[in-house]
Amino acid sequence: MTLSIIIVNYNVRHFLEQAVSSALSALKGLSGEIIVVDNASVDDSVEMMQHLFPQVQLIQSKTNLGFSKANNIGIQAAKGKYILLLNPDTLVPENCFKTCIDFIEKNNDVGALGVKMLDGSGKMLPESKRGFPSPWVSFCKMLGLHYVFPHSKLFNYYYLGHLDSNQNQEIDILTGAFFLVRRSILDEIGLLDESFFMYGEDVDLSYRVQKSGNKIYYLADTQIIHYKGESTKKVSLNYVSTFYNAMIIFAKKHFSGSKKSGTIMFLKLAIMLKGLLALIKTWFRAFSFIIIDSLAILTGVYLAKRFWSIWYFQTEYYYPSPIIWFNAVLYTCVWIFAFFIQGVYETKFKTASLLLSTIFGLFINLVIYSLLPEHYRASRMILLLSFLWTLIYAILSRMVYNKIAWNRWVIGVDKKKQIVVIGSLSTAEKVSLILNASKIEHQISKIISPTQITSDPNYWKELVAVYKVDQIIFGSPNELQDTFGLSMNQVLSFINLIPAPVEFKMITESGQGIIGSPSKNNPGELYTFEAQYNLLQKIYLRQKRIFDLFFSISVFVFSWLIILIQHNKLKFLSNLYEVIIGKKTWVGYSKEIAEKYQLPIIKTGIIIPNIGMMDHHFEVLSEPIIRNYAWNYSVWMDLDICLKAINQLDQ
Repeated sequence: MTLSIIIVNYNVRHFLEQAVSSALSALKGLSGEIIVVDNASVDDSVEMMQHLFPQVQLIQSKTNLGFSKANNIGIQAAKGKYILLLNPDTLVPENCFKTCIDFIEKNNDVGALGVKMLDGSGKMLPESKRGFPSPWVSFCKMLGLHYVFPHSKLFNYYYLGHLDSNQNQEIDILTGAFFLVRRSILDEIGLLDESFFMYGEDVDLSYRVQKSGNKIYYLADTQIIHYKGESTKKVSLNYVSTFYNAMIIFAKKHFSGSKKSGTIMFLKLAIMLKGLLALIKTWFRAFSFIIIDSLAILTGVYLAKRFWSIWYFQTEYYYPSPIIWFNAVLYTCVWIFAFFIQGVYETKFKTASLLLSTIFGLFINLVIYSLLPEHYRASRMILLLSFLWTLIYAILSRMVYNKIAWNRWVIGVDKKKQIVVIGSLSTAEKVSLILNASKIEHQISKIISPTQITSDPNYWKELVAVYKVDQIIFGSPNELQDTFGLSMNQVLSFINLIPAPVEFKMITESGQGIIGSPSKNNPGELYTFEAQYNLLQKIYLRQKRIFDLFFSISVFVFSWLIILIQHNKLKFLSNLYEVIIGKKTWVGYSKEIAEKYQLPIIKTGIIIPNIGMMDHHFEVLSEPIIRNYAWNYSVWMDLDICLKAINQLDQ
């Protein structure tokens, strides 16, 4: 047998399907096998493999063994002359394996090789070729000098920036996403070092291959898509700790003397510095917009006060400063809170959420204003002017941000995505069904037969310009090949021509999902037929919790009246207490019901969505009502149900 492909999977069912399907196509004409080692996935990866790919050897682990150990299990079961370690979030073209095997067989001194990797938008991933991470190389990378001098051998040796990415090159380090190695070399130097749970094992293996007298090559003659580039993890504190600790393991294993101690000391310093930087980046990403919004709203309140004082009272000193700043901070906190609960600070939010949260903030501020003592109030006119400022600022700031980030004059993400489908009419219908199931607002602007597209860059530019395209979605690889004669090699050539910021995506072979990635800085994106329940989203869970608290406060205030209409008064008080501490929710369903109907698991509800009827048989009969509640959840549903069942809060 020529080639054994080892794929370690952990909870990426749809990406795995695409990887295995493309690998099977690329194996045609070669004697080979695919071995999938599943690291105790909790999705339906195993069931999918058994159903769609019975010809593929599947090894199931009861626990997550880590990358190294799982690959070693696959290697031990392999029979091929060559071993390929392949990530499950990759897509390989038809000629990939043959090109690699031909090259390595013609060059006996080559022990291992990798290929050019593209991200989900067709841009080359720099980790396709890497240099040995010496202290100096690691230092330059840690400081980000490789960004400043991308083509410098001195400052960007980590990614070998001085080497032409379009030429076959001898390199130092391969990535574990695509690592082709001779089996005879593994028999000589040993398998992956299981001391590395994740990260570093590819550096260690590459180093040992070179020490055995064999060369490592980067092959530019073929390319693959790697949806989740390594840069998607760089701001994670866990990634920093895991990666640099893996490098410490490597240094302890291969270095000695002062080089060993110096490298370890540097790596420990790097963990602290990079960890601090990762923490700062994480906090900045989380709170930068909140801080900017707060400063902007505070400024708006001050300007509103100044304008109203001068225009109406003919003096800018009419309002005492302490009162103005008290009101300014109060108004700002309320509007920031309103933005937060409406999901304005989520990655994706709707324009309606921004508008509603601004109006909701005004309403809450007016209520608070009316409750404040007279000497703590400023002026309702200042509040109204501040509202106008906040509304205009919120809209313009988001538009400017989206223009800078995505080159689009939009506020939120509720603008319909303009889709071009490369495939058949049935492909377009499938795309629309999947996007509808994923609650993606879209419009299919054009369906293009693959036989009509060309490699002329002007074709793609005109296509994008005419139809204002947001995404180009290709049919599944087998459909494109079997129906239209369009190979994955051609698809990869085409996506290099798609102008930014248009995204490229592809339907999986089973037709159950659409996968892609906007860029190397984003994890892989997935649209599927699987239900996208509102109660799976953080914004709705946050709103549900806030509703529980506010409704509990209202119930507590009027408890002297509400308790009179409850049959079990002690149970009513117990329920009120359990909702306040977060143990229960006012409206919901049991864990048993969630598991039975495969719904999102939430806190046990005091009232079920059937307006308070708790009979078990009624729950069974009313599955559509409960499912609709989880699918279309909003706080207005909870409010409506609670008010209608106000005499059943003792359930």
